[in-house]
Amino acid sequence: MNKWQATFLGLKQLPRELSGFEIEAFFTFTATERALIDARRASSLKLGLALQIGFLRMSGRLLDAVRMVPPALWKHLGNQFGEPAPDLASLRAMYRRRRTLFDHQELACQVLEFRPLLEAQWRALVRSLRRELTQTFDRLRLLTYARQWLYERKLLVMREKDLRAIIFSAIRQFEAKLVRAIQADVDAVQLRRWQQTVVQPRESSLTTQSWLWAPPAKHSTRQIDEMLERIEVLYELDVQHRLQDVPDDLLRRYARRLASRAPSAGRLIVEPGRTIEVACFLRYCLLTNTDRLLLMVRRRVADRWRRATKDANQVLIHWADLYRELLASLGALASDITVADGEIRDRLRSLVASHQQRKPPTR
Repeated sequence: MNKWQATFLGLKQLPRELSGFEIEAFFTFTATERALIDARRASSLKLGLALQIGFLRMSGRLLDAVRMVPPALWKHLGNQFGEPAPDLASLRAMYRRRRTLFDHQELACQVLEFRPLLEAQWRALVRSLRRELTQTFDRLRLLTYARQWLYERKLLVMREKDLRAIIFSAIRQFEAKLVRAIQADVDAVQLRRWQQTVVQPRESSLTTQSWLWAPPAKHSTRQIDEMLERIEVLYELDVQHRLQDVPDDLLRRYARRLASRAPSAGRLIVEPGRTIEVACFLRYCLLTNTDRLLLMVRRRVADRWRRATKDANQVLIHWADLYRELLASLGALASDITVADGEIRDRLRSLVASHQQRKPPTR
């Protein structure tokens, strides 16, 4: 299935507008489909069945009622079958006869080989959604994924209400499996301690949850000390040895869910959500705070290196000044014709000795 088609999956009615490309893609029929359509006697029956087949190919759903048809689609269908398009009122009246509607829907399913969802396929969809939950918890993306899964397997796309119920069932099963894995890794006493710790107040009037989640303002030594304190608290809770097999994306998702609520509201979350969120939150805070500490130390070292380089360059400049002064003194001595040759050697020794005692400032 092409990605651009995903926007049409699950539609209940024909859209108000369709481009020429979309009409050609969905409402151009194969020889088998044309033979089935041409077998209808009345033009309204032909075009009604053609609408059903095209709509099923477009949306994966059955067209229960015709409220409006884009004019370009009417013209396209009329040109294909050489039939004048009936007025919309007669098409609606035809589908008020439920037997006609059911016949057309059944024929559309047969020719396109679509079939309803059975129990075994329902379980397979739930399993597939559980795997998808490791990548995203966004309900709209999960709805799109479920519709594509059904369409690719020639299964009728269900109503959004029914799909949401399946997604909810998949989420419950996914979280039940995840909480079992957490409880197998962390004993009940430790889990209760974690839940109590995140709501405990700190000296700064913040709860531990807010304190662990807050990003550092700078990379000063005070901020580095605070980051070390956070990591020590998490190590005291033995977080470093827990949930090592849980993917980082999953940790981040549940940690952000907990952090997005006030700590007082977190107590109201029922199980297994509370256990999952607290465990993932603490593990994710350990990972992020460790990364932040490394970055802060790296920046601190870079600052010290930059300052040391600047001071070293300044010292080199002072040494150059001393050398220039020594050269000037030597030049002046060599140019002084009043100094005897025997005296020059003594004057040079004295000049060099005096310059050796001079040193540039180190700061």
